[in-house]
Amino acid sequence: MSDKPVAKKLCNFLIENAAADFKLADGLTYLEDIHFHDWAAETALNKYRKAHHGLWVGGVVLLTRHHIKFSPNLINILFHKGDYSLSIPLSHIMDMSLEPGFLTDIIVLTTPYGFYRFRCFGARDFMAVIHAQRQGEHLTR
Repeated sequence: MSDKPVAKKLCNFLIENAAADFKLADGLTYLEDIHFHDWAAETALNKYRKAHHGLWVGGVVLLTRHHIKFSPNLINILFHKGDYSLSIPLSHIMDMSLEPGFLTDIIVLTTPYGFYRFRCFGARDFMAVIHAQRQGEHLTR
């Protein structure tokens, strides 16, 4: 059986170990004769990362029949070191909850290997779709 898409959402995923890559910013500011200071940006990002337990990385969450998959968008691919794509089997989700956020609510997925958080508009409705898909997956086993 294929893992066909069930639903898709633009989102921001909280990535605990996300690290910025300033090479593109350095190059663009060099062309404009603007002085970009990596250390200042890195210091600010480190403070934010520590306070929020990671950085919010923009992209797409795709719900399939058996997984929740996150893929970063192009701008985040360009400005972050590493690949932050991930796939979580629905069968590994032990619990889901909704946290209030600024402008958008945050869906929290509890798995045996940690917590995953992503924020999107319509989070409550999307969480209901995930729940329904999880229930359906359990029924087909």
